[in-house]
Amino acid sequence: MSQVHGGRLVVRSLKSEGVELIFSLTGHSIDLIYDACIDEGIRIIDCRHEQAAAHMADAWTRITGRPGVVVVTDQPGVVAMVAGMRNAERSPVIAIAGKSSFSDLDTGAHTEMDQLDLVRPLVKWGRTVYETRRIPEYISMAFRHALAGRPGPAYLDIPLDVMEKSVDEDKALYPKNHRTENRPQGDPKAIQKAVELLLEAKRPLVIAGSGVWWAQAGGELRELVEMAGLPFILRPKARGCVPEDHPLFVGPASAGTKRADVVLAVGIRFDGLSGLGQASRFDEKVRIIQIDIEGSTIGQNRPIEVGIIGDARLVLRQMAEKARDKTGWSKEPAWVGECRTEYQKWRERVEAAAASNTVPIHPARLWAEVRGFLDREAIVAVDGGLTGTYCRRVFNAYYPGRLLDHGPHAQLGSSIPFGIAAKLARPQNQVLICLGDGAFGISGMEFDTAVRHHVPVVAVIANNGCWGVCYHRQKRLFGREVGVQLGFTRYDRVVEALGGYGEWVEKPEDIRPALQRAFASGIPACVNVKIDPDYGPAELIMAFGGEH
Repeated sequence: MSQVHGGRLVVRSLKSEGVELIFSLTGHSIDLIYDACIDEGIRIIDCRHEQAAAHMADAWTRITGRPGVVVVTDQPGVVAMVAGMRNAERSPVIAIAGKSSFSDLDTGAHTEMDQLDLVRPLVKWGRTVYETRRIPEYISMAFRHALAGRPGPAYLDIPLDVMEKSVDEDKALYPKNHRTENRPQGDPKAIQKAVELLLEAKRPLVIAGSGVWWAQAGGELRELVEMAGLPFILRPKARGCVPEDHPLFVGPASAGTKRADVVLAVGIRFDGLSGLGQASRFDEKVRIIQIDIEGSTIGQNRPIEVGIIGDARLVLRQMAEKARDKTGWSKEPAWVGECRTEYQKWRERVEAAAASNTVPIHPARLWAEVRGFLDREAIVAVDGGLTGTYCRRVFNAYYPGRLLDHGPHAQLGSSIPFGIAAKLARPQNQVLICLGDGAFGISGMEFDTAVRHHVPVVAVIANNGCWGVCYHRQKRLFGREVGVQLGFTRYDRVVEALGGYGEWVEKPEDIRPALQRAFASGIPACVNVKIDPDYGPAELIMAFGGEH
């Protein structure tokens, strides 16, 4: 009988789940995991901060559809990881942490802390392992809970003495056939009612969210909207599930929500974070069909006409099959033309701002130049207050998992880790990181991670020398500002000092040549662009016509 310690059980369990790499930062309580990774062939992407490691695991799963794994040391590592885990609330991230020894419980030992209580509000499922032979069992539980139903993060911590103990491997509890990939279909009566409601509608609208991405339901969504001639909106995580140059696409958001008489909501939440929970977003008489794999979400904050519990892919397929039997679908109703015209007018305002030749550079011009340089299949990681807002308006998505947004929690510093994980997951794709100068300060040292691991990402910094949203808000409210100035720092030189490539750009015509050189360098690169700080939220709304 071979004796194995708990760290090796962790790694063998991860390998049995198909894990290729982990995102981590070293610490004494996870040394045994690190050592076992060498023998078991799991790659360690060691980061400079645990928050970044959690962001990388989040991005990995958003791009691949498979769980990303973050491994951190006890107390300080767990505390540092928390911000990244909060941002991963709807991703099946597996977080594994070391913990002070069980035998030292309540003694005030070094790094002792109730880590599970800290993390529990941020995760779908969390446990502590107190018996070495059960480590594989608990890791299988973490994967099962993270992937079942609506995806979400799972957390597991392992006390040091449990990790260090050796057991006979044949006594370790390795579960078999412990997870199903079967997904639930919708109730046929509800499907029938939903299709009839759409057929009766004069102004139908489809809003698709993260549930469409996690179910890999882009093809089914496209089939249904094309068959029935339904205009559709894609919320952030669903962007690209159907290409955004599709004639029925009417934006990442739309004023059409205020006039729609029937809304088919697929895999979204009507909550404050999405903005869709606000009563003003819809006509008071709108009838809503809501599809979600989690029944407790249906009817939250808004009354619904039809609620369908089920997997987005299977339910959309059921609806398309039922719709195929119906006559009377219009391929080009006046309503579609109205929504499309509105969206086109909004796009024209965006492009007018993007055509600016001013110096300092208009932020919309910067991102339009970047957009024009990128391949159709490029992956773009977006980060920052003003930067994120401009990028969401300027960029289009043509494939799922290609536009990585920090999401409703606005966790700055996510884009560099997102970009690194994206390049690791899709090395054949262009990967571009778009961020503000404030966001760079939070995770800029991860360029060292990219250099050490030979991950040739390219970042473009929109450098306005300040915390833009707060700067403009203070000026508007008080006529002055404090604590928001950053200065036009040469972050490109910071990246060069870390072993990457850097350029400083001040003129719009120099942006694309700098991008060309950055990508051609073959190493992690930063193009630091000085933009006009006078463009803030109010200016953006005036130029782009508000939140479309």
